[in-house]
Amino acid sequence: MMNGRTAGRTLVCWVGVGLGVTAAASAQSTRALIEQALDEPTKITLKNVNLGEAVHLLEDQTGVRIVMPNTAMRLVLHGEKTRVQEVVLENMPLRRALDELFSPLGMTFAVRDDHVEIVPTPALRQLGRPPSWAELDTLVYLGGIEPGNDSAALKALGQRLQFQVPVRDAWEVLSEAIRNVGAGSGDEALTLACRNLGWSWSILEDRIVLSPMQERILQQLRRPISIRLNNRPLHDVMQAVGQAANVRVRVESGLLSSLPLTVQRNFSVNTRNQPADQVLDSIAAYTGLGYLIEPEGILFYDPAGVATRPPADEVKLPPGLDDPYVAKIAIPLEDGRTIEWLIRRSELPPDLRERRERDLAAFFEAVRRVDGADEP
Repeated sequence: MMNGRTAGRTLVCWVGVGLGVTAAASAQSTRALIEQALDEPTKITLKNVNLGEAVHLLEDQTGVRIVMPNTAMRLVLHGEKTRVQEVVLENMPLRRALDELFSPLGMTFAVRDDHVEIVPTPALRQLGRPPSWAELDTLVYLGGIEPGNDSAALKALGQRLQFQVPVRDAWEVLSEAIRNVGAGSGDEALTLACRNLGWSWSILEDRIVLSPMQERILQQLRRPISIRLNNRPLHDVMQAVGQAANVRVRVESGLLSSLPLTVQRNFSVNTRNQPADQVLDSIAAYTGLGYLIEPEGILFYDPAGVATRPPADEVKLPPGLDDPYVAKIAIPLEDGRTIEWLIRRSELPPDLRERRERDLAAFFEAVRRVDGADEP
């Protein structure tokens, strides 16, 4: 078992799978072999190794390649250094063994064309950081109840909830929505019920926090992301930002085709540990598009309106360094969405423009003083 905070605290965990087949085998046949291997009994023995070492040992013992990408590894409390004290599993289908090993870490797995990938559960991906032991316990608890079919489980679940939604009698509304979901684990029931209500849920130690979906999206967009994409289709770049922030990104129909071909086909984003909303702002600033924060995610739209946009070959790129965007206003709408306006330097009133210049000058001077102090 995997050691946690104390000798009495154990977790099971390991990573990745891939099958040894010839290079000539098709992706479909390789996937079929992996599915077959998952249903075969297996024997797994791990003792006093870290998570990274455990991956290689598992591949040797099962003959199956298992992949745990960095995006998943970063959501393990101690990452690759997590110690596996002792794991002994015999005569158990590999599929079940993966569940036994990874579910305590808030992980599940997905079969790819030539390997099995360990991926975070939606709840853990939404959390966006390594969970505490209490939060892992909460995830395990949710996976072990069926509140849609069990009134006692539903009542017990209610004791763990913390509502941050502007709804009267929120518990009555949610409990009815969960009962309507019916069969399913606690995390599945919460996800479906909240989706129907326009809410979201997340874990915080031993509590389950419910908030408007839009608020969750705003929180996720404030998290730093790292992306390196050069000369890629603009649509792919938008989707990559959404995936990194775990937020759905949509684009108005036909919108991208109205942009110059160079923008459509050759767009680059290179950023490290920058909030996702700032990356979206950069895309909006360069393309001249706007975006809305909806309950379902992000929607890029044409702020000028389709009727007023000129043909694609007449579209001019928006002003660049001569008149950059310097501020953003977020305005909540009555339907639960938020519209964001980007403000260029030329649009600031004269007094605010002067104040901005003074603030920047003071900041740059402070940086110079720090740099000077660091010189030998």
